[in-house]
Order: sequence, then C-alpha cells, then structure tokens
Amino acid sequence: MANFNEKSISSLERKIISDILNDPEVLDNITNKLEPQDFLNKELGIIFSAAQALNKESKGVDPHTVINYLDSHDELQFDEYSDIVISLYNQFTTSVDVDDHVDLIKNASIKRKMDAFAAKIVETKFDPTVFADQMFNMEQEFMAIAGSKKNIKLKKISDVTASYQDKLNTILDQSNGGYFGTSSGYKDIDKITNGFQPGDLIILAARPGVGKTALALNFLLNAAEDIKRKQVNDQSAKKDVVVMFSLEMGAEQLCQRLISMHSLIDLSYRNIKNISSSEWHAFTDSITQINELPILIDDSSDISILDIQSQLKQISNNYNIKLVVVDYLQLLRGPKSISQMNRQQEVAFISRTLKAIARDPKINAPIIAIAQLSRAIEQRRGDRPMLSDLRESGAIEQDADLVTFISYKNNETENFADEQDDKEDMVKTNDYQIGNMNPIVEYSISKHRNGPTGIVELTFNKQFGKYLEIIKQGEN
Repeated sequence: MANFNEKSISSLERKIISDILNDPEVLDNITNKLEPQDFLNKELGIIFSAAQALNKESKGVDPHTVINYLDSHDELQFDEYSDIVISLYNQFTTSVDVDDHVDLIKNASIKRKMDAFAAKIVETKFDPTVFADQMFNMEQEFMAIAGSKKNIKLKKISDVTASYQDKLNTILDQSNGGYFGTSSGYKDIDKITNGFQPGDLIILAARPGVGKTALALNFLLNAAEDIKRKQVNDQSAKKDVVVMFSLEMGAEQLCQRLISMHSLIDLSYRNIKNISSSEWHAFTDSITQINELPILIDDSSDISILDIQSQLKQISNNYNIKLVVVDYLQLLRGPKSISQMNRQQEVAFISRTLKAIARDPKINAPIIAIAQLSRAIEQRRGDRPMLSDLRESGAIEQDADLVTFISYKNNETENFADEQDDKEDMVKTNDYQIGNMNPIVEYSISKHRNGPTGIVELTFNKQFGKYLEIIKQGEN
C-alpha cells in the first residue's frame, strides 16, 4: 500500500466521506484521527468539517443535514456542493478497511506537511543574531507535525483496572520495601510517597542556603546507587539512569559534593591538603564508585525549559530515565515569545512544561524541581514554609504532584550559608550548632496529589552535605 499518489489518496478521501454520509458511526470512530485540513481535496475537508460540527451538536449526519449546514454557512460553500454531497452518498460501497484508509490519508497529510517544512528550511535565511530563536521555532514546528497523528485517548475501565492490578502486584513482589517509584533513599519519605512516581512533578523548596541542592543530590546519589545494585542481577536495569540539570553549579562542583557525601570527607579546598592517608584511600575509593554510577549531568548555566525537554527526549532514546533533578526552577527561561510576558506568566509556562515533560510517554520519570521561596517567610520567623510562600507563581503549586519544603526544626537561624563552603561562622539554632553538630531538618510534604502529607525529620551533616535518617529508639 506504499507509494500512493495524489489520485489514489483523493479516491480514499471520497470513500471515507461516502462512508460517513451512509454510516454516521464511522465518524465517531475516526473523528479523533482526522482533521479537515488533512484532506488533500479541500472540498472534501469542508464536508468533513460540516459532519464534525453536526456530530458535535448531537445532530444527525446525512446528505440532507450536511447540505443544510453548508446552505447556512456561506463561507464554507463551494461550487455544486449539493450535487457533490449527493454523489458521494450514492457511491457508497461497504467498507471494512476504514481504519487503514484513515491511516493512509493521515500519513499522506503528514508527508505533505513535511515536504513543505523541508522547503521552508531551504528557503529560510538564518540570522546568527537570532539563530537560537529560529532553531526553537523550527523545532516546535517539526514537533507539531510529528505529533499531529492523533490517537484515541479514551480507555476502557477494564484496561485501566488491569494495569492498576499489575502495578499492585509489582509492588507486592518487590523486595526493596515494596516501593513502586524511585526510592529517595530515606524509608520514612518513601512510606509517604511510595517512592518518587514516574510522571510526577516534585517541588523541593526552601529559603536560600538551607540545603535544597544538598538534599536533591542525596536523592540523586541514592537513586543512582540503587540502580547500580539492581543492575547486578536485573538486566532490565542496565539502561536506567538519573539526570541532573544544574544551572547554578558546574559539573566539577557537583562531583565534589557527591564524592564528599559518599566518602564522608570534607573536600573543601581548605581541607583537601590536610586529609590523612586513610581518608585519601576512602576518597579514591569513592571516586571509583561514583565513576561507575549511572548519572548524567548538564551544567549549562543558560538553559531553557525547551532545551531540557529536547535533552530528555534524546536521552530517552537510549536510556530509561528514573529520576530528573532541575536546580533550580526560577533560573530556567522560557522561549522568547513567553519571556516577553511578565515573570509570573513565564514561570507558569515553565511549571506546566515541566509537568508535561514528566508525563511524556517517552520520558515518564519523576522530576524534582528545586524552587526558591518568596521573602514573605522571613516575616514569620520560626514558622514552617507554606504553599503560599512559593515564589513568583501559584501555578507551581497547581502543577506539582508533590510540594515539599525543608526547614530547620525550631528554626531560629538568622543567616544561612549552605552554598558558601569557605564560611567559618558557626550559625546556631536552638539546640544545634551548624558546623560541629548536625541540625535536625524537617522535610515537609505539604501537597501530595496521590497520597498523604506529612513531616519527616532528617539530620543534615553540613560538612559533607549528607542527609541522614534519624534512628528512633527501638529501631535497628
């Protein structure tokens, strides 16, 4: 059935319209697959649009109703439209290949669009001063064409329940605590979230310097180590990876932090020359182990949300993405057309796009997006962060599946310096001193679309950037 020419496509289009005029149920079955502009013959596209409009208004679709519809819409009329509708109705022959015919019509339509797109690229005069925007527009146009083949999205409840039962069976069969999603590495968090779920957008927010990046890196490292353990016996995990987009820190800084939290050695430049021989052995061993972990890092400081989307789609061609960390949301930029709007609209676009990326069937991974809180929280010293503290856009709260915050317990801290490795000052909370004792940090799940909310307490070893579980009395 390949190599259909325009004449044969036009013949199929007439056959489909004849089927619709004689059997309205045909329209119900194909309306999610075809659009009027998919027809090579524009007149047939107009008849199809009239039939769609009648069907949407719950009116019968037959030659008389279609002709009456065209009679009342001057802008849709064409020469001898009444005769053409009657002629198409009368040429009806029983068809058993409607779906195949629709696919061929749709594929021919996409082929015409691709040809026009290729010609446009050849004719485009690329300007180095706006090259990035031109490339973005081209990419968006191509993606719109590639994604124009519609699929029926309605699902039978029996299919959904079967899929859900399979998911439950997977959870029951797992030996790692029974978590379906990507484990955070902290059992009390996983008890609430059941692991970070594929397709979820997870916001991790706090005031500057509290330890957002450090916690996200702990999640990333824990997930990568879990994958590495699974790969020993599970061939399906061989292509699993975690991905980090860092707009604030370079790859070497991230590597230093990962090695420090893995080896429990202070690797600040001030301390590196003074480490002992035993520490050096642990340091080199950690480098070897980190080197083998399935971690991908993009440390581009000027990256857009659409760059992230493109990168993840490319990665998903070769790998199974188990976790994505973006540090941080407010540093991302939207396309130029969006950035010309106000900042709240731009952040809303970025938030919606992050959610769409997480749910993309090719990617289908949990995305942890680090976010800054507004300064309003500084007026409520001692209080935990609230959803209303999310900076610049209420859309972040709306789009997220989980909104999580971190803050020091009984917070009386006035200054934070998580990102300032060389700072000597000891910052005190009520009972803990950052720098020589581990403060207790509250990880608050304040919104959970698919489960409970709650607070999990962790300790934060600031010297190594390591978050640890608190072992309660009676626990091993």
